[in-house]
Amino acid sequence: MSEIKKKKEWWEDEFEDLWWHKIPWVRDKGTSEPAGVMLFMDYMLDQAIITPEAVKIASLIPHRLILLEIFHPKKNMVERISFMISPTSVDPSIPDTEPDLVFRFNYYDLANFLMGNTNDFSLGAWLGRAEVYGNVVSLLDQSDILEVAAGKKINDAKGQRPKFWPIGFP
Repeated sequence: MSEIKKKKEWWEDEFEDLWWHKIPWVRDKGTSEPAGVMLFMDYMLDQAIITPEAVKIASLIPHRLILLEIFHPKKNMVERISFMISPTSVDPSIPDTEPDLVFRFNYYDLANFLMGNTNDFSLGAWLGRAEVYGNVVSLLDQSDILEVAAGKKINDAKGQRPKFWPIGFP
């Protein structure tokens, strides 16, 4: 009888043991991978809100409520983060009101972006590894904020979509 080899997932080769120890802004340097909620919160506190351009973009965007659902394949669990734009807040829970957008994506797509391995926050959606429900413009708004906080120039973000779709407007 031949052995059936399990197909490796895309992230298994990209993330070595203790990969989070190499990221200076990750606060939890424990022995297991940090929760997606904590990765996102650490990034927001140590990277995004201290970036003047990201704060400026957030001020141009109308009120948005986004529910991020982060699936961790190794732990087989989903973590939820409510992300509000204008005013900006991050809450590790499900919002009380209906969100403008629900973005379900892979923990390792989030980690890849936060580590700077990709400069597109919504890459998982374009690769078919994520689900987007609701107002897609909300995803672009959130992507603008996070991508600029990661070092992308706002004109680069604008250049990758139709010219009639400016930053900070529905």
